[in-house]
Amino acid sequence: MKIPRIVLAGTHSGVGKTTLATGLMAALNKRQRPIQGYKVGPDYIDPSYHAAATGRPSRNLDRWLLGDRLPSIFLQSSQERWAVIEGVMGMFDGMSGTAGFGSTADVAKLLKAPIILIIDASSMSRSAAALVHGFKTYDPEVSLQGVILNRVKSPAQEKIIREALLELEIPVLGVLPKETSLHLPERHLGLIPVGEGGLLEGFIESLSEFMQKYLDLEQIEKIMLQAPDFPDTTQADINNYNDNLSFGFNRGIDALNHIGTIKNSNPDQGESGYANRKGHLDLKVSDHKFRLGLAWDEAFLFYYQDALDLAEGLNCSLMPFSPLHDQALPDDLDGIFLGGGFPELHLQELSDNIPFLDSLRGFAASGKPIYAECGGYMYLGKSITSFEGTELPMAGLIPMKAEMTKRLQGIGYRRGVFREDNFLGPRGTVVQGHEFHYSRVTYESEVPTVYELFKGEQPDRLEGYVRDNLVASYLHLNFAGQPELMQHWFTSQRRG
Repeated sequence: MKIPRIVLAGTHSGVGKTTLATGLMAALNKRQRPIQGYKVGPDYIDPSYHAAATGRPSRNLDRWLLGDRLPSIFLQSSQERWAVIEGVMGMFDGMSGTAGFGSTADVAKLLKAPIILIIDASSMSRSAAALVHGFKTYDPEVSLQGVILNRVKSPAQEKIIREALLELEIPVLGVLPKETSLHLPERHLGLIPVGEGGLLEGFIESLSEFMQKYLDLEQIEKIMLQAPDFPDTTQADINNYNDNLSFGFNRGIDALNHIGTIKNSNPDQGESGYANRKGHLDLKVSDHKFRLGLAWDEAFLFYYQDALDLAEGLNCSLMPFSPLHDQALPDDLDGIFLGGGFPELHLQELSDNIPFLDSLRGFAASGKPIYAECGGYMYLGKSITSFEGTELPMAGLIPMKAEMTKRLQGIGYRRGVFREDNFLGPRGTVVQGHEFHYSRVTYESEVPTVYELFKGEQPDRLEGYVRDNLVASYLHLNFAGQPELMQHWFTSQRRG
């Protein structure tokens, strides 16, 4: 299958990958190319910039969260599209303790995608050639097809670097001058999401013009079009997927033998942000149209697009609501998904919206399921204390308090094991997730926890809260990588 594609990698974090990737997508979109944006890794915010540039939701390519399904998920969303894939960290930086697993280079090799390397040239000249030589030869299986020089200070510096790179026969595909006006806005969790007003009016257009001026778009398109054919393994993936669904709930118990035991042994998509396409997998779909409420506003906006696609493929209607602006939940919901985001920046408004909080409490009392991650988890507690030390009451559905901290409290990939049966799966089910938060929670008393978490093969801590119809924790999941979790949810909650 022919899929024009390119990976934008960096020598290190902060080299300008997101600005360049967003600008390239915008510039190619301006040339009427059907661009589909991707981000390597678990990041939620960078894809919001891709979506602003292309007009369609961006998608994450994360080997830990998606597992063996990554190639088939990529294939489903990239057909009849041109894929621009933004890397993560430095090109060879992967999961801690591994030989680059999940790195930009690893995903590029998996997808047989050519790479363009971005260099921050602000403080070097001929040394840039030595740097590129190392990145090109470190892994012979990587297809490094060109470089982009970012933050070049002068024509003289550009000339020296170009001459040095001629010896390597690696084309320079762009030279971007140091341009402070094109920096993307940042704060404690990284960039400010577009959905929260992270872009000034006209920024994408200015970025597109900038890239059209300084990038060799003709040569970049040629590299994309010359990418090798992508193996069409869809049918094999469908068969494996259906087999996995049939035994997926049992494999968690088997996996415990490897990671320890449980303590206490008890356009196609439109602009709405949701995809309309159902994918190509032959899912075991319930006859009932499950109505899933989705918190979606400036405070709660962290969701993986492929997980939302999966929900719709499982005969689910996504019903967005706003804890900030709505007075009540949508009518007749079967379940609620409260994703992560930035509730800490909207504490007063969330706390003051008493009618909505009452509606949420009423829903919880009905016995219908509520699933919450990170910011949504904090919102369900008794209160959240701001960075400035102001404590404000929240939903009160979990007997705990959350507080913001200036230091990062949790970051990285985690394997979790369910300690209790719940609507996502039975006790012993293994999930693979990610956490990243500048907050901590304190419980008033001992409570039932959702997971035992593992870092690598070692037990880390107990995490989250589970009781009756509520599952909540700091752990972010991408259900597209473990579709049996969402299927269990929808089928187990089917109306009688």
